[in-house]
Amino acid sequence: MLIRNGRLLDPSSGRDGILDVAIADGKIVGLAPQIHPDGYHVIDATGALVVPGLVDMHTHAYWGGTLLGVNADKVGPRSGVTTWVDCGSSGAATFEGFFHHVIKPSRLRIIPFINLSYIGLTPAGNLSIDVGELFDWRFADLRELRRVKAEYGSVIAGVKLRASNNACGANGPVVLPLAREAADILEVPLMIHIGAAPPTIDEVLPYLKAGDILTHIYNPSVGGCVLDERMRLRPSVREALSRGVKMDVGHGGASFSFEVARAAIEQGLLPDAISTDIHAHNIDGVVKDLPHVMAKFMSLGFSLEQVIRLTTCSPADVLGRPDLGRAELGGEADLAVFHVRHDPVQLHDSLGVGREAPATLACTLTLCKGQIVDTFDDGRAEGRAYSPGQSRKSRDHGDRK
Repeated sequence: MLIRNGRLLDPSSGRDGILDVAIADGKIVGLAPQIHPDGYHVIDATGALVVPGLVDMHTHAYWGGTLLGVNADKVGPRSGVTTWVDCGSSGAATFEGFFHHVIKPSRLRIIPFINLSYIGLTPAGNLSIDVGELFDWRFADLRELRRVKAEYGSVIAGVKLRASNNACGANGPVVLPLAREAADILEVPLMIHIGAAPPTIDEVLPYLKAGDILTHIYNPSVGGCVLDERMRLRPSVREALSRGVKMDVGHGGASFSFEVARAAIEQGLLPDAISTDIHAHNIDGVVKDLPHVMAKFMSLGFSLEQVIRLTTCSPADVLGRPDLGRAELGGEADLAVFHVRHDPVQLHDSLGVGREAPATLACTLTLCKGQIVDTFDDGRAEGRAYSPGQSRKSRDHGDRK
């Protein structure tokens, strides 16, 4: 396959110009201003933007296993996301099913963080009562995590804890040290979600060390916000930054405020990853997909190069995966082709506050491991592969829950 005449923007290498990209056996085998097309299936990308496949640092992709899960194979192709980081949808009790029934068959790459809770993420929003996965702290069973490590340790990329009152109630003082211990046992980063207290963000941050991840950094929740009542960055957040804690956006349905983001960014709290926290309750709401969230950061003054960096090589580096989020010779042929639309559009945060974005990104082609992936509007949840030469059908714009 040969992608011709597109503007290749690869922040990891600094490449930004009109280049052809040649692909064979799932790898990038050529990067040059002009590559002879003989022997290649040619895709004309004139006027389009070609970038490394996007890495969404915060998703929920256990579709069919949790009521919040969305189907990566349906949403990924129309959004340019080739790597989905699932943040704790499954726990020790459900990880095996997630791995064999979703991760392995997926045409895209799904990288899992395991939930501290044995039962995984509970579908609290779908129940008549709000029951979090750690309302009973005994679900934080380290023996079960050791068992899962023995079989799936090479697959699990992190431990996830939702440290907010809707997930763990008043059990913060118990589950926070257990989360730290769990990550150390599995020898992986710890990702902690902050939201409405308890526990407060000041209580959470001491459990994160260099390389760990704080998510929902621009959420407006009382007690869980990175800003104090005077809209100043909390000292505990500055300390976390200085010791190397990584910062993830995790937009979500209720975790992103333009006002908080603007004030925090002005005071030096920049993200290491722009991510969606996409799930079944927000895919048709304020989140939609990763390009939609990227446009919100352009409304905050980020450049196109910055938002591409924060959705490619930067989150890949947070994951310890320098093989991802890059367009380089010999590397995985994960690529996305976008049209940049410069018509201003009004976008909204989780509180309904609007800002005008100067541009948006519309994905026209997604390749993962050298294969074109596409979603066909034929009613099948699994989708199917697109082969060069086939006519391209209309895209399904996400799971309808």
